[in-house]
Formats: sequence, structure tokens, C-alpha cells
Amino acid sequence: MRIGIGPTRDLVLIDGTVRSISADVPQALGDAFAAKAGFDPRGLVDTHLYFRIEPFRIQSWREADELVGRVLMRGGRWLAD
Repeated sequence: MRIGIGPTRDLVLIDGTVRSISADVPQALGDAFAAKAGFDPRGLVDTHLYFRIEPFRIQSWREADELVGRVLMRGGRWLAD
């Protein structure tokens, strides 16, 4: 799966493997999500799914002239320190 985050001129592009996690997420994972998102769907009536993305390639750029050398992760390994 490929996910683009941000507008066209300031983009993070993530290629990764996605898997859904049931609504019965482990407590620690649900707590971490709620803290980051500022909302906790576990208390709602409707069922919400959680998705975990395991990235294997990440790119980032602001303009087209920055495309060269913008791969930050390849094969699941960070290329930059």
C-alpha cells in the first residue's frame, strides 16, 4: 500500500504493508492511539478498526527538484541517521 501524507509540495510518501487490527486492541496500543489522536474510539457504540502500517520505503520532499536522494527508508531500513 502507498500512503501520501501532506500537500503535493510538502509530501511524505510511505510504501508499506498494512494489516487491520480488530476493535479489541491491546490496552497499551489503544491508550497510545488515544493519547496521540486526542480521541478514544473504544468508548463509542460504532466499531472502529485500527490499521498498522509497517513501512518498507519512505520518501519526503517539498519540490520536484528535491526528488533525487529523498528516499529515507528502503527495505525497512532507515538510510539516514
